[in-house]
Amino acid sequence: MGSTQSSAHTHTDSNTNLHEQAQQETAPTATAAAAPAIQQPQTLRQPQPEGNAAMNHDLGPDGTDRKSAKIGIAVIAALVANILVALVKFAVFLFTRSASMLSESVHSLADSGNELTLIIGNKLSHRPPSRKHPLGWSRARYLASFIVAVSLFAIGGVYSASESIAKIRAVTSGGPEAHAVDTSKMSIVLVVTLVCALIESWSLHNGIKEAKERFAETHNPGRFSLWKFWRGTKSSDIAVVLAEDTLAVIGLAFAFIGTAIAIATGDEIWDAIGGTSIGVLLIIGALLLGGQVASLLIGEGASEHTYQIISTVLARNADVERVLADPAAIHLSEKRILVLLKVQFRNETELDDTVAINRLEEQLRAAIPYYTLDIVVEPDAYDPAKAAKVEDWVD
Repeated sequence: MGSTQSSAHTHTDSNTNLHEQAQQETAPTATAAAAPAIQQPQTLRQPQPEGNAAMNHDLGPDGTDRKSAKIGIAVIAALVANILVALVKFAVFLFTRSASMLSESVHSLADSGNELTLIIGNKLSHRPPSRKHPLGWSRARYLASFIVAVSLFAIGGVYSASESIAKIRAVTSGGPEAHAVDTSKMSIVLVVTLVCALIESWSLHNGIKEAKERFAETHNPGRFSLWKFWRGTKSSDIAVVLAEDTLAVIGLAFAFIGTAIAIATGDEIWDAIGGTSIGVLLIIGALLLGGQVASLLIGEGASEHTYQIISTVLARNADVERVLADPAAIHLSEKRILVLLKVQFRNETELDDTVAINRLEEQLRAAIPYYTLDIVVEPDAYDPAKAAKVEDWVD
């Protein structure tokens, strides 16, 4: 972590020296050796936390994150809305053979599967850590969200666009009869499109409401906006719901416009163009969502606001003489951050590093109580020839 020459071992959050404690418990005394063996009644010892749970009091006894966000109403509302809308759209498509309704039906079906994927990802993210996954499964949510982006691209976008393009070819090569519009059936499409738009708007409303709540929970400065939340959020499931519902509302608008023009002109090709527009919209939206979630899956740093708090705590800590490398704060999940610090403590030969580290960690957790912090502090000595530079932390 930086190129400064290490003068001490890395310390983690530990209040006791387990090696010394084990020696004290097992070292026999002369008196004990001489005395006859007396069988003592066995006492049941309370199970103690292991691994990350032992070094981080924000984790439960099994090592899972106590502050991890559960699946909120936004995902459940989106699942219910998409199932209802998908059933209605498919029924209307089978009756009208509308290309716009087919695109929207596939879109809603893909979204229903996406919500189920998010729920499964949330369930997996609460698995306790193990030797194979020492930091737990926190990023399972990010993986689920990335799968959703791929599904939205492949199923919702590519399939919808290809089916609509096939209809455009059929209409253009089929003569005047292929262009004819069944006005009564297309009128049903218009009505259903409006009803589905109301349902999707209700789902989008729930998503925006939950986004505001999560924005406030992390104490982000400034006023809430969807763009600000989208660019800075570490909540991939809410980002997915907002993207899906926004694309759904816009897609329904495309379907309504395409169907209305088809009725007005008497030309079926406008319905096919509307369906193609929906497919292209979903492809663009899936690519944007995939890029956002991929950044989280790779490992995205904390917000600038969080970094400022960490720097302020380090500057005000009486034990820290010098910060040897820029702090690194990486989100393991929406509300869990791995913080890596390299510092030089004052009077290193006299000060107990463990006491100083524990005090520093307590101050960090008190300053950022809304996140679970996994903190690793490496005490070191400043060496001008090998001092870590800012560019060491830049890709």
